[in-house]
Amino acid sequence: MTDLKQFIKQEAVAIIAFIAAIISCIFVPVTNYVSYIDTDLIGVMFGFMAVVAGFSVNNVFKVLSEQVAALAKDTRNLALALVFMVFFMSMLITNDVALIAFIPFTVMMYEKIDKSPVYVIVLQTIAANMGSAFTPFGNPQNLYLFSASKMTSSEFFSLTLPVTAVSMLMLFIGCMMIKKEPIFLEKDEQKATVQNPKYLLLYAALFILCILSVFNVVDTISVFASVCVVVAIIQPSVFVKVDYGLLATFACFFIFVGNVKNIPEVTQFISSVISGHEFESSVLCSQIISNVPASVMLSAFTDDYKSLILGTDIGGLGTLIASLASLISYKSYLRSEKSDSKKFINCFTIVNIIFLAVLVPLAKFVILK
Repeated sequence: MTDLKQFIKQEAVAIIAFIAAIISCIFVPVTNYVSYIDTDLIGVMFGFMAVVAGFSVNNVFKVLSEQVAALAKDTRNLALALVFMVFFMSMLITNDVALIAFIPFTVMMYEKIDKSPVYVIVLQTIAANMGSAFTPFGNPQNLYLFSASKMTSSEFFSLTLPVTAVSMLMLFIGCMMIKKEPIFLEKDEQKATVQNPKYLLLYAALFILCILSVFNVVDTISVFASVCVVVAIIQPSVFVKVDYGLLATFACFFIFVGNVKNIPEVTQFISSVISGHEFESSVLCSQIISNVPASVMLSAFTDDYKSLILGTDIGGLGTLIASLASLISYKSYLRSEKSDSKKFINCFTIVNIIFLAVLVPLAKFVILK
């Protein structure tokens, strides 16, 4: 029973998506629901997840964390190092993975210096959400919307660069507000080391293939097959680390949205409601159901992908459920000995509102003008 409760808690979004898909199938009985699923997207996401998991199980991110933190001699520089490590890494390994990899290290570092990590973890969470917004493969919604929109790379980066740059500046200011105090860390004799370095070149090559597939240079089937074959040969245990719940969530939402689109009255109503308000709708929808499901659902009723990309990326700020990555940070923090849930939520809400207050007008009145 405990395992079942844990599963439901961990995969709540996937379960809701599955139930929504089943209910929609009752109202729209067709024979080929699988045709709704964007298998290319699922294949690319699987490839990225498997490759990044390969880096993770071989301690690449642990070693990186230790090396970056070792450069910091005071509390302000430590925060800068930890926040911007997440910011830049999330562009490559996705926001979820960046937080899974680095938040536990942040908690450990702040326990060593006997300081509260709450403010820094909140900044790291925002760094992951807004850093990942820069690239087409930085987060699931970008990967999906970039693929669906067929926009060029230059069009995409012209959207995300201003938001990322302003976010970077705000994160820097946020870190500079931390009082500068010297820190003294005892040298850890048991430093993390990269495991199986001979495999890293293979994972790097696979990662490049995944990126090329996003830009349609290499076909998805070839990349999917390459990842499966190479990982199965060198480290099959990596397959266990793939987030199949997220893949299932996408598949179920594709089916749900595909069914809803086949109900003319519903399609017409939703399209009329969000028409001309795609950006605002995606920001608000993200606050309630999270930005990944919002991107899939709203894309069925509009072709204004620019507004959806910015809306769901910026919409990842705000509530704790606006981005599933934020829940990862929250849960990781709660595992620490001196965790304070109320303090975290209060700090998270205040800082996120500040970022929303700046980025929403920037996107609405400058970028999308």
